[in-house]
Amino acid sequence: MRSIPTGEVRVGAEGRSTMGPGHLAVAFAAKPVASKVPLGVLLVASEALDLMCFGFVAVGLEKFGVTQTDLVHGIRILVPGSIPWSHGLFMSLVWSGVAAAIAFLVYRDRRAGAILGLVVFSHWLLDFIVHPGELPLLFNGSPTVGLGLWASGPGLILSGILEFVMLGGGLAIYLAARKRTLPRAIA
Repeated sequence: MRSIPTGEVRVGAEGRSTMGPGHLAVAFAAKPVASKVPLGVLLVASEALDLMCFGFVAVGLEKFGVTQTDLVHGIRILVPGSIPWSHGLFMSLVWSGVAAAIAFLVYRDRRAGAILGLVVFSHWLLDFIVHPGELPLLFNGSPTVGLGLWASGPGLILSGILEFVMLGGGLAIYLAARKRTLPRAIA
């Protein structure tokens, strides 16, 4: 009988790179309703919490956990990390508000500010669905949450499929809106 590989033990962002396509999908889908905001800004906003996480780890405010990943058990946290400044619910709301305020100041448009803030916060919402219960509500020591789709092999596979479906949907929304707004070629 063949054994099923158990995967690697790694120190890292608890599989955060897996959620990239899902986060980017939100940015593409938001572009048609945030016409003043460049697509690149929306894409960065959708990944802002992860970008901050890497920065906070670099300066010692946060630390990555140790995980083991395989297609039978999904992502298992062996040693928990500490990510309250980038992925805590409270700070995610703060960063979303900061992004909205900056966008309002730059674009002088409430809608642009609101959409950009929502794109930043969508990151936490999507992470809440897939992460095991590791997202703090406040700071270290506060209760942690996460629905844990990644905590099983089938859930990990399903989340990967759903992310690319989301990306396709986000791109379709973006391209359809762009097609409507581009000047028609003279025949």
